[in-house]
Amino acid sequence: MLQVNGLNELNKIFDHIEIVVDKDPGAALAILAPLGKELLFYSLEQRIRYYKIQAHIYTKSSQFQLGKVSSAKGLELSKQLSSPSILIADLSYEHGFALENLGDIDGAFENYLNGLEVAESLNDKRFIAYGFSNLGAIYYLTKRYERSLIMLNDALTIANKLDDEELKGSITSDLGNLYAYIYQEDKAMGFYRRSYNHYKAAGKPLEALDSLTQIGAHYLFNSRYEEAISIYKEIINSTEKQVSSSGLYLVYSGMAWAYQKKEDSDPQAARQYMLIAGQHVADAEHHEIQIEYAIDKAFLLDSMMLYEEALESLVIAEELINNKKQTYTTVPELNLYSLRANIYFSQEKFQNAYQEQSEYLAGYIQMRENKNTLAIEDIRLKYESEHADLEKQILEHKHSLKTVELRDASLQAKNQQLYLMVSVIVTLIFAWFLAKLVRGQRQLLKATRTDGLTGVANRRRLTQLGKRYFSRAVEKKRDFSILVMDIDNFKKINDLLGHGIGDSTLQNLAGISHGIMRKTDQFGRFDGGEFIVLLPDTNEGQALDIAQRLRVTIHQNQWDLAGIDHVTVSIGVAALDIAKHGEFEALIKSADLMLYNAKKNGKNRVCV
Repeated sequence: MLQVNGLNELNKIFDHIEIVVDKDPGAALAILAPLGKELLFYSLEQRIRYYKIQAHIYTKSSQFQLGKVSSAKGLELSKQLSSPSILIADLSYEHGFALENLGDIDGAFENYLNGLEVAESLNDKRFIAYGFSNLGAIYYLTKRYERSLIMLNDALTIANKLDDEELKGSITSDLGNLYAYIYQEDKAMGFYRRSYNHYKAAGKPLEALDSLTQIGAHYLFNSRYEEAISIYKEIINSTEKQVSSSGLYLVYSGMAWAYQKKEDSDPQAARQYMLIAGQHVADAEHHEIQIEYAIDKAFLLDSMMLYEEALESLVIAEELINNKKQTYTTVPELNLYSLRANIYFSQEKFQNAYQEQSEYLAGYIQMRENKNTLAIEDIRLKYESEHADLEKQILEHKHSLKTVELRDASLQAKNQQLYLMVSVIVTLIFAWFLAKLVRGQRQLLKATRTDGLTGVANRRRLTQLGKRYFSRAVEKKRDFSILVMDIDNFKKINDLLGHGIGDSTLQNLAGISHGIMRKTDQFGRFDGGEFIVLLPDTNEGQALDIAQRLRVTIHQNQWDLAGIDHVTVSIGVAALDIAKHGEFEALIKSADLMLYNAKKNGKNRVCV
């Protein structure tokens, strides 16, 4: 057993392990493991640090279940601390990262937010930046791209001021992911290259390899297959043992596609690399990878005309998607329907192809209702292309089918087939025009509900929802609170710096505030520099906590606007009291009165 002479020596060992983990997580774990046998003899803070390092090693190795357990133990111990410690923020981020990769996005968001609150209370700029970056990642994963961009840019501003290469590497990697999600490939590639250079400068080889993997994926996406193969071989040949299972899956599946798609295609090599990718999927705990692999493998098999094997792989993908029990349509699910329709068409199973394409259309419409407009436009274009291709294939195939049917089938069978093909075309065209009509109606509805400058709910929408929440709360005897928030000295900002800066201030504040709201809350702009937050099922104490978090976040935000270093807000809080508030407007008046008190007592404060 490793002998530790004194607590100072233990801290030195911890420092050493944190250096080793960046190059070899396995070696770091081998050094750390014996220390666990003497855990009871360490100070409270050292026990917490032990679990933090252990969690970091596990998440670094893509062992997210173990990382989740270790970080949870550290967080439980941290409750015994007499004062806040940055270890709590670090552990919250590790716990959130493990949950994010295990598919618990809501749990990850909550942990990232908790960690950020601790970092802000300690004014630790580095961990504040990591908190912004983590939240930015959650936002692009959940298709809230504008909020993601605000968070990540705020994080990068802090990182640049600190001149922290590792931090800059992490944030630029997330910015690359964000732009990849919205199909701005050139910007994504630029950020991936910056991320790679930052990580190299910081001496973080594993993170640099992740960025290199992203660069390889960019080459692959843009049909630069030989360059992609070169990048992937560099990763495999130089440091394969250091790359996580999920990283190796991405490398080998990328190799498979590059070999299949390049000019001198090598299908056998492609299939072999895809099988190797499958071996690494078994070890990877990331919740999306098994689904992605099954669909990716099916696409490859389809391109090799191995249709039955491709369909078997899609059955596995569908089971994995159903096990997630999501209530919304996902991009992998749309890919599944689209590919299966193409396979059935290639097999001349036209009824099956029609049914799968109908599922695709239904899922597409549902996704329009749930996803960000930027993502939807790309899916719409993809659907239009696939729809046109299907119609073209049907028309081109029509003549050959007629010939076969005249020879081998009765006139009735031929008429049925022709009727089916016409039905496919007519139904899809009708459905597409219906989707366009729905889109126009939804855009019109959005315009009547949204503030044109900030993109949040407008006064009309806030009033509608407020009356609805008020009536429900009264009827069902439930809590309901509201916040009225006003930017301090907003008129002075407009008068001295111009309305352009004033508008930017409103936009940034709306993005920051909207970004930290709970799913059940409704945030919007009421008038000028005044905003309102509707808080259903929220009592006065909970509303006060939310208001304070809003105020502190806005006050501590680094405002990258000419002439503005800090912006503060005053907030009035009011909770429903049936004896006092006979209607929603009376509740607003109570909150307005509290806002007035906050302004009168010095601003940058909350009154209730």
